[in-house]
Amino acid sequence: MDEMTASDPLVTGDFGLRFYAGAPLKNKEGHNLGSFCLMDKQPGTFSEEQKELLTELAGVVIDHIEMRLKARTANAQQNQLLQIAAHDLKNPLTTIPVRADLIKLKKHDPDMVDKMCDQIKQAGLKMTRTIDELLTTSSMESGKINLYTFKLDFGEIVAQIVESNQALADHKKQKIELKIEKDSQLYADEQRLTEIIDNLISNAIKYSPFGAEIEVKVDKRDQKAVLAVKDNGPGLTDEDQSELFQRFARLSARPTGGENSSGLGLSIVKQLVEAHQGRVWAESKGKNQGSTFFVELPAVN
Repeated sequence: MDEMTASDPLVTGDFGLRFYAGAPLKNKEGHNLGSFCLMDKQPGTFSEEQKELLTELAGVVIDHIEMRLKARTANAQQNQLLQIAAHDLKNPLTTIPVRADLIKLKKHDPDMVDKMCDQIKQAGLKMTRTIDELLTTSSMESGKINLYTFKLDFGEIVAQIVESNQALADHKKQKIELKIEKDSQLYADEQRLTEIIDNLISNAIKYSPFGAEIEVKVDKRDQKAVLAVKDNGPGLTDEDQSELFQRFARLSARPTGGENSSGLGLSIVKQLVEAHQGRVWAESKGKNQGSTFFVELPAVN
């Protein structure tokens, strides 16, 4: 018996420890959470077979601990998703009936009716994006996300999404400049590809100031279809870059027109791009220097 063990209170005290064997409880990250141990008041021996069994039992224990942690994390995230849904859907849902009532009162004023209709459209688009993000996140968590790929015209898809976001940009007096330098064909899931592009363009609108210019460029490089969305917004700090594509990331930038952000969009973009065997990244010279988001996908030769 070594000197430290001999002076331990469990050995010298009333318990009278005379046998001890332990196996570390290490998680997948290599952190030691404790030990799984056997103790006895009688001296004993410990065979190699018993050592292996103790190690296996320690593995069972750590598996149960990690399962409980995952369950708690999943429950916390589910609650967070519900809070996001309630918060992000409440405002546009309130907007729609109020604007509908105003249309009835102002039906003889075409300009006012047009304005109210645009606001209803914006509210509907906002709800659609929130619901799409929540449904996609749920699909990814359950491992049920499937891609149905077809040959698509990348530039055409991007142009359609720029057009669908034009009302949001007009509301903030922003200009979206679309440049299709080299168009390309690619095999992709049209719905998922739309989610990717729409998220990046709507983010550029959301985080750019009123009157800003946003550049959307489609190019082809080394058999890759490349989308670049450049804004003149608040840019990205080093800390932002490290957390950029994580779920529920809270970046230093804030929406400039009172829009909401679930913190899910970019994490969804990353997973959908990677599911298409592509990659996504962002470049920024720093705070208040704007940023450019790139998506690179395999193109058809």
